[in-house]
Amino acid sequence: MGIDPDLVAAVSLDHRRLAGHSCDAGDVTFQLSLAHVLLDGGYDGVATLAEVLPAGDHGLGTVDRLDGELAVVDGEPWRVDHTGRAELMSPDTLTPFAVLTTMNDPTTRHVAGLDLEGISATVDSLVGARSGVIAIRLEGTFTKVVLRSVKAQNPPYRPFAEVVATDEVRWEHERFEGVFVGFCFPDLQTPDIIGGLHLHGLDDARSTGGHNYALTVEHAELSVETSHEIALTLPDRSMIELLELPAELRSVQRELLRAGALDTVGLAQRLGTSIDETTERVEWLADRGFLTADDQDRWQITMRSQSMRMSERLEGLLDELIDGHND
Repeated sequence: MGIDPDLVAAVSLDHRRLAGHSCDAGDVTFQLSLAHVLLDGGYDGVATLAEVLPAGDHGLGTVDRLDGELAVVDGEPWRVDHTGRAELMSPDTLTPFAVLTTMNDPTTRHVAGLDLEGISATVDSLVGARSGVIAIRLEGTFTKVVLRSVKAQNPPYRPFAEVVATDEVRWEHERFEGVFVGFCFPDLQTPDIIGGLHLHGLDDARSTGGHNYALTVEHAELSVETSHEIALTLPDRSMIELLELPAELRSVQRELLRAGALDTVGLAQRLGTSIDETTERVEWLADRGFLTADDQDRWQITMRSQSMRMSERLEGLLDELIDGHND
């Protein structure tokens, strides 16, 4: 899988905590989709790489059905599958979640003999307080590198925590020459959202890589740059307006995200509700464009991708989402 829980949760930041800084077009980290959607089992791609890559040449994410770790290095999207094999992905590859930026004027430092904790401390020394999202590139020679990926998933989708518990594959490299790209997120001070350092790696031969769990730097160049604004690219309509719906209606969307298309009977069984009550819910959502029925009378979510900045309205919705998740 391309993103771990800490990363996808941390990137859905409370935007106000990044306030107080002047921002320009180059001072932005771009995020595709919302954290809770992926963590709840929203693994189907909602945008192509061709659509998201203009947002930056540095980043990470996952691809359709969680089929591997995605590392965007110098504008090239590389996927590392569960066997550890790296592959350059085509522009029409779908992704459900990605984080991207461009490092225009990074601060750099040569480092040696550091583990991940030492790298994190060095990042802090270079940027000061973590008042924004810090893009990080670490390129050089490493030892004792531990990486991972996850097998592609099939509907009905399980929550991400369950997927990692059963389908995660790890491998180690005693020596690794290559590059790690990623981000360091502010600590939002909740038990469910953990800020910190998140890196995806790719070797110089472009043959392997993955999500990084551990490493020791033999010698490397560390580059960092902070952005103080987040721009979200959200599936159209249902992702934003869904946050305003009553819980009983959001539960319909959640089950369809996890399971894929379902008829009314199957949906009622997953919800634990009567056929009549389920019918009322899906018809209400369908009348407002949230759901459509296929030729087999199975309900599915209506989602299209569109880009937007985080508005005041969306800030408030995300506040409510985070507060509700903590309750």
